[in-house]
Amino acid sequence: MFLTQGRYITEKLFQWLFGNANTIHDITAIRLFSFFGWIVCIPAWYLIIKKVVSKENLPGLIVFFSILYLICSPSFSIYVQWASCLEHFIANTAGLLSGYILYSSFRNPGEKIIKPILGAAGCILFGVISLFTYQNGFGSFFLPFVIYLAAKPKNIRIIFIATVFCFFIYGIYYFLFKYNLRINSMEAVGRTTISIDLFPKIRFFFGRALAIPFHFNYLFNEKDLWGAVIYVVILFTWIAFDFRMSRLSLINYLKPFAVSIFLLVLIYLPSLIVKENYASNRTLFALNIAVFILVGNTMLVAIKKYRSRMAVVTFLSLFFVANAYYNFKRQFLDPVKNEYRQVRAFIEQGYNPGINTIYFIQPHEDFFVKKYGITRSWDEFGVPSTFFNWVPDFFVKQVIFEKTGNHRVAETMITKQWPDKKQFQDSAFQLSQHTMLVDVEDILSK
Repeated sequence: MFLTQGRYITEKLFQWLFGNANTIHDITAIRLFSFFGWIVCIPAWYLIIKKVVSKENLPGLIVFFSILYLICSPSFSIYVQWASCLEHFIANTAGLLSGYILYSSFRNPGEKIIKPILGAAGCILFGVISLFTYQNGFGSFFLPFVIYLAAKPKNIRIIFIATVFCFFIYGIYYFLFKYNLRINSMEAVGRTTISIDLFPKIRFFFGRALAIPFHFNYLFNEKDLWGAVIYVVILFTWIAFDFRMSRLSLINYLKPFAVSIFLLVLIYLPSLIVKENYASNRTLFALNIAVFILVGNTMLVAIKKYRSRMAVVTFLSLFFVANAYYNFKRQFLDPVKNEYRQVRAFIEQGYNPGINTIYFIQPHEDFFVKKYGITRSWDEFGVPSTFFNWVPDFFVKQVIFEKTGNHRVAETMITKQWPDKKQFQDSAFQLSQHTMLVDVEDILSK
């Protein structure tokens, strides 16, 4: 599945971890793999950001602030709460290491690369590892250069060199990806096809992808009008303050501002060169942090008094922690945990050896929104697990296998599914002693 998407390392991880999982409960161990992976990697993120911030003489509070924000982000939450996102700590950390190795190879003030062969080799190695794990993770490559740009907006030579290295790494990765497909006699899936549709992609980036980082971890539905308004207000407020703090003329300010936008585009490039337009939280990790660093640095520089800075950082940190808890507990965990337990119990209690077919009526995408009054964000928060078309058949088979301990019985179970009750009622299928009806909305409404 992942090999044809260009994620060779992820393919091997999934084969190993899911290959050793026999029950739904075993998925907990896979989540713990991701959780402890991040525990190991977070100190590296802290040290790298601290070194870059210190070297560029930016406010020291941005280090702690950025790491806290990272941990409280919806992206981070998804990486732990979804077992299918177990690889992201490798992809994002390898991307950051790749960029930091290149960044640390520059020697000020001449900005010449020291030990070019060793630096280039390390940069390329970690970059390729990142891309072969999860392509969007490579966006973290540019985070040291975002910090650099925030400190030295007039000097873009290093940004240019980093961009050249970035595309060189992409070239090596693309060659290895195609070679890997050829030796395995496989074809790439359609979602990896490069599609440069300029104006729709510009609209997608500025209208959807960039909007989410400017919500600063607060979840809005992707079509929410208030979310769009808040995005525009915060974006232009930041631009106004940043322009004022720069003390540059408008013409001179436009150059570093354009470079900032260019970096944000490069960070999200893997999602901008493919046909699919889907700005899910799991793709936005590096873009979230980049926007936070740019806006956070402007805010901290604008606040002159240290006590005032501490007060603002403390207040916002408490908000980020409380919001992260709410996002994880109320908008994700509680609804799907309740759904899983009730639907599983219904199947286990209703099943008997005479049943060979399950009629499965899926819940509406916004069922949790109506039932719990929470926010649905893409396919990650506030969405019933059984809403997705690929869930009912596998879920039913797994539950029956765990109840009976018989693989053959589970494999031969037939599951027919409908997106809502009306379509089921309009169908010609009738209940009998050999069938069982699973209506998720009805089960969860009792």
